[in-house]
Amino acid sequence: MSAYLVSPEDYRKQRKRLNKRLNKLRHELNLITKDTKDYRSKEKISGINSTDYDSNSKYGLVLLLTAERDNLYALEIKSLLELSNDNVASYKNLMVSKIKRSLQTSQKLLQISSNDASDLKKLELYIYAALAQGQLSVAKKQWAPAITAFSIAKCALDFLYAQLNSKPVEGDQDDEEDVDAFNKTLVNELLDTVVDPSLRLAVSQDDSAGEGSGDLKTISRRHCHDDRLPYLANAIKIIEKTDASFVADIFGSVELIKSVTWRDHEATIYNDEIAFKIMSLTNDEETNWKNFTDANEFDKVITGWTEVLVAHKANVEKNQDDDDIEKVQDRAILLTYINYNLLFTRLKRDLLIIDQLSTANNIENNRDIFRLYNGIISIAQELKDLPGVYNDEDLYQSLENLEKYFTAKKNIVLAESFQYNNRFGEALKIYSFIEHELNTVEDDFYKIDEFPYQVTNNAEFAKFQDNLAKSLLQSHISAQFAFDSTGREKLYTVENLNKYPSHELKDLVNLNSKPRIQPILSKPVLFDVAFNYISYDLGRSSGGSAAPVSSEAAPAAVAAATSAEQEEGKKRGGFFGIFGRS
Repeated sequence: MSAYLVSPEDYRKQRKRLNKRLNKLRHELNLITKDTKDYRSKEKISGINSTDYDSNSKYGLVLLLTAERDNLYALEIKSLLELSNDNVASYKNLMVSKIKRSLQTSQKLLQISSNDASDLKKLELYIYAALAQGQLSVAKKQWAPAITAFSIAKCALDFLYAQLNSKPVEGDQDDEEDVDAFNKTLVNELLDTVVDPSLRLAVSQDDSAGEGSGDLKTISRRHCHDDRLPYLANAIKIIEKTDASFVADIFGSVELIKSVTWRDHEATIYNDEIAFKIMSLTNDEETNWKNFTDANEFDKVITGWTEVLVAHKANVEKNQDDDDIEKVQDRAILLTYINYNLLFTRLKRDLLIIDQLSTANNIENNRDIFRLYNGIISIAQELKDLPGVYNDEDLYQSLENLEKYFTAKKNIVLAESFQYNNRFGEALKIYSFIEHELNTVEDDFYKIDEFPYQVTNNAEFAKFQDNLAKSLLQSHISAQFAFDSTGREKLYTVENLNKYPSHELKDLVNLNSKPRIQPILSKPVLFDVAFNYISYDLGRSSGGSAAPVSSEAAPAAVAAATSAEQEEGKKRGGFFGIFGRS
């Protein structure tokens, strides 16, 4: 509608096309007055009654097209006034008179169609009349009736959109889907371009509408029951007959929260529906999540936070041109708050699924548990990427440790799978790796008091460390026992010179680990075995470097050498000096 009806000329062309269709229909129903003298008393359209409508619904279409023609005329004049200030007063009066005529025709259409069997068709006519009433009230600056009229129109359009979504497809499926898609587009167009802006304007001008509430849905449900426009009250009854929630003022008797606090940041909530849902989701007694034993029970909590997220994003999109920096900041904080709780809700649900799989004591479930832990780790990474988290050192460090914790639990599942398959060496290496990764942990693993939904805490991590130490010790014992029971050759070749390792080099020398050097036992060797068989020729050197001996000293030297040889021979008289000594 807003795509091609922009200029006064566009409205004029559309009005002429509609007038041609109206004249053709009037000829068909014999509603043409040829004698124009004293036309007001002779024209036939004002004489249409409920009997005519019951016999042929085209009589109602005549009134609807007549009202639409006057409405297009009023919109054409309004478009002219936006372009020029000439004759403003006269044009305004003409515009108001055309809107008033359109409203009168709409009211007559409501009267003659009261016996129609289709409630949805009657509701559409009430919507049209409410829009005409709202336009007239805004033009006259009568804000209270305008609020009531547009509130009824908004509630009815919301209800109509829900009915279109739940409508079963009959006949030609493609044609039905095209019609429904067009009707949904029309409803959204009316809400976005006519109803919501007009209702927001009326609320801003009327002090009694309820200050501080920017939620149009809440305002419309609160004021649709006002008795200012009794001829439109039947629209509310039609809606209540099918689904009273679309016109129920559920927030009127409830004291709603005005703000939320996230990590010392307080954000004001400007939407009552969002405030009500957050209040319900954060009420532990109402959600009763602490008593959930089945993961499927958590789905309704996840759905609740998802609905809040969708509603808040839609609210942010509608107010994206807001110049109030404080409101923009509040909406940004609220967005992080909602995402933060939604992600932890998903994390808690996955932990419940893991608990259910673990209690089954089926090793085949470890594959699914491993996959679920991967999903939890991804959620922890998403939490770290939320706006405002990185600047909060305690929270960011806690989320990093949360990721480490669930990574360790994932690796433990892998180690248990290796143990089940008697691969104790691999299991031991995984346990050692986990211990090494968590060895640098400080006293307080988590720097914040608690996480939402109590997913974990420092006491639980301390218990996890104790269990890890026990598992590591048990894995050591199992690996050593498996090693000893295999009958492998000893790795130290020197212990048996006649036995060689039959394994590859990687089994003999582990190049991936730090080498370990240690002493080994060896047989004792007595030094005397070698010493007793060493002789020293002191006087007979073959080389020429010996000092010359004088002729006078020669006999004495020979005698001394002979005496030494005899003494030495006595010492070598037996093995080890035991036998043969004289």
